[in-house]
Amino acid sequence: MLRTFKIINDSFEPSKEHAVLTYDEDSDQYAIHIPEKMDCNELPAILSLLARQGVRQLDDKWARRFVKERVVPPDRQNIGTIMRDLHMKKYSEFPILEYTSGRCCMDDFYLEEIR
Repeated sequence: MLRTFKIINDSFEPSKEHAVLTYDEDSDQYAIHIPEKMDCNELPAILSLLARQGVRQLDDKWARRFVKERVVPPDRQNIGTIMRDLHMKKYSEFPILEYTSGRCCMDDFYLEEIR
């Protein structure tokens, strides 16, 4: 099943779509699309750097890197507690990303699922 999320930041403009993250649950693959009209200064750090280089379609490698920056890493001291709370049997970024809506302490961006 393909899941689609807007990457947004209400401090710029409420519900403005800065980029779109997709996640294919069957293949465990991520992708990100950054609209051409999006100002590089209004993107999360890694997306901003790539957009400045002209990269607007991110494959799984770069999209997964973005995701990993936004979730609790597998070597975190209390990861077992977090996984139990989320009913996870093995570590995976997506359930954590979904639970936190992609929020992290580095910026004010978050994810909102497009249904």
